[in-house]
Amino acid sequence: MDVDATIRAFVGSKLRLVGVKIIDEMPKDGTERPKKPLRYSKLIREAAQGKNFTVLEKDISDANPQLALGFYEPKYVDIQPRISPANTKAVRIGPIEGSDVVLMILNPKQVMELAQVFGPIDARFQGELGVEGEATALPYMGKKPNVSFLCNSARLLSGYLESEVILSMPTPDAQSLAEKIENQARHDGALCGCLVSDIPPQIQAAFKENGFEKGSDYFFGKVAGSNVRLYLEKDSNGRFSKITIHIPVKGQAEADAPFIVKARGNWSDIVGKFDPNEIGVDLHTGEGLKETIERLLQHVRI
Repeated sequence: MDVDATIRAFVGSKLRLVGVKIIDEMPKDGTERPKKPLRYSKLIREAAQGKNFTVLEKDISDANPQLALGFYEPKYVDIQPRISPANTKAVRIGPIEGSDVVLMILNPKQVMELAQVFGPIDARFQGELGVEGEATALPYMGKKPNVSFLCNSARLLSGYLESEVILSMPTPDAQSLAEKIENQARHDGALCGCLVSDIPPQIQAAFKENGFEKGSDYFFGKVAGSNVRLYLEKDSNGRFSKITIHIPVKGQAEADAPFIVKARGNWSDIVGKFDPNEIGVDLHTGEGLKETIERLLQHVRI
């Protein structure tokens, strides 16, 4: 299961989930270190935009994150939260696979939606050591999720928006969350299509050019402000003969035919299945894809 794609598609986030691995031995040469020392909060932000890093103590530009991440023990005054004992030699930032904790840059509404699936989540924060302490050390040491409202330096110096917080959790919890999302979707009659890995690269590229990213068996993106999932189905001759458009909506929604609306707890699933040729979509080039969805969305009332 693609944990990143599943969770991001559910809440409609364009920022990648960031895995963090605490390493207690010096990494071998050839690791992806930053070109110059950066704030830890900045490294997480850049990883959410697609970069990967393995950082040593000297690659982190300020002392408090070095302390919170367990590179050394405090000498005079204890600082919490921090990783203890301080055996950290390096921190890998980026991939979820093999990580210890997963950080998600979200808005409060997205955190709420994930908590409704995962279950109760605590928020322990004090506006200090936001990314390195509250969002990394706390779930690493406590083995449970936490919500951090960040700190002034993260917002002023590392580019975090006023509307953003970080939901972080041990990697097994992130995997469990993704499984709950998938199980909920399948149990409540959501859709399935061809595995994206089985779809020709040309079609994958065409969808990406139209702003859709890859999930497990669907593509996801935003069109006219709505979260949209696209599923492709083959006929008996192996031709991609159907495209299903799925708009998950929080709360009640209405739609005209050919869409139908299915209730799913506090959600409404708006679903329509179409022949790509009949609605003017070329799957191989992506021509007409976004424009057609925008036109079809006029039949939807949220």
